[in-house]
Amino acid sequence: MRILAIEPYFGLSHKVFLEGYQEHSQYDVEIWSLPPRKWKWRMRGSAYHFAEKARSLPESPAFDLIFASDFLNLPDFIAGCPRKMRQIPTVAYFHENQITYPLGEQAPKDFHYGWINLSTAMTADKVLFNSHFHRHAFLAESKKVFSRMPDYVPTQSMESLFQESEVFPVGIDFTPHQSFKNLRAEKANGDRELTILWNHRWEYDKGPDEFFNSLIRLKNKNVPFKLIVCGQSFKNCPDIFERAQVELAERIVHFGYFEKEEDYYKALATADIVVSTAKHEFFGVSVVEAIHSGCLPVLPRRLSYPDIIPPHLHPLFIYEDAEGAFEPFLESMLKNPPEEYRQELIEETSTYDWRTLARELDAVLERVNSSS
Repeated sequence: MRILAIEPYFGLSHKVFLEGYQEHSQYDVEIWSLPPRKWKWRMRGSAYHFAEKARSLPESPAFDLIFASDFLNLPDFIAGCPRKMRQIPTVAYFHENQITYPLGEQAPKDFHYGWINLSTAMTADKVLFNSHFHRHAFLAESKKVFSRMPDYVPTQSMESLFQESEVFPVGIDFTPHQSFKNLRAEKANGDRELTILWNHRWEYDKGPDEFFNSLIRLKNKNVPFKLIVCGQSFKNCPDIFERAQVELAERIVHFGYFEKEEDYYKALATADIVVSTAKHEFFGVSVVEAIHSGCLPVLPRRLSYPDIIPPHLHPLFIYEDAEGAFEPFLESMLKNPPEEYRQELIEETSTYDWRTLARELDAVLERVNSSS
């Protein structure tokens, strides 16, 4: 098979995902992409650019399947393609969606982007979601979206989407992480003050206020810990980051984005606990990476996180989804970390390795291609 992968927002996890699949797939995967800027315009207009590119191809299409991300307006792309290319089977992969994505406090409501996602999902021959949580949330919210229609609701198409969509997790190339695994063993023979890792986007939906306010209180109680804060920051990041950098200054090992990838992998290999207080997360690549590098997780019983940790380990690493539950759970972890389960968690997260998942994704796309 020759697969055309289309990604209008080729950055961060989207870029890593496609490059990993391209490297490990048994098939020829060609990527058409655009830089990760102006996401709203990517959703509105990138389909026209890619359709124009498709029209510049030779008369006979050279692809057997189109693999598109949720940032592509798939119906618009297909409508603009040359006639023969419109017959190629399509698979849409949803890293996130704009129907259930939480808006900021000042953000105006705009359902247009959600409708783009919904139209893409209903147009594709197969829809893949990156987690069970994501699939369930999208389908449940889609019912609410359709309820806005006064009549002629496409019930049959909706049921088809419910029945035919699947879950396929994000593949991760763990090869770079392996180069730094010895750093953890070296640390074990030295400083044992535990280091907490925050490796998420610096945005409100990741729950930074709860995280940093808890750390400030733990510091004031003289609970020992060190802190690494990384992840992508933006022009208008929450005020708590500035306050935390001051109030936790003596505990901070690093605070800010790692410009060099190797420095990020070193941080994963030397931190002890990876934490999330997120209010919204479709999968959790950064958490999986940290766990695979040996960090013990402290994660909420919500979103996609319970699926990442084996059920029998939930009492040790999953805190309840209730106000005030995070801080005492983290304090207990800092005082008595269950390090004997570290290797088991590393092995569990190995299931997300592209060396395994690429062949499984190949099989999914084979089935779509043969049935279309």
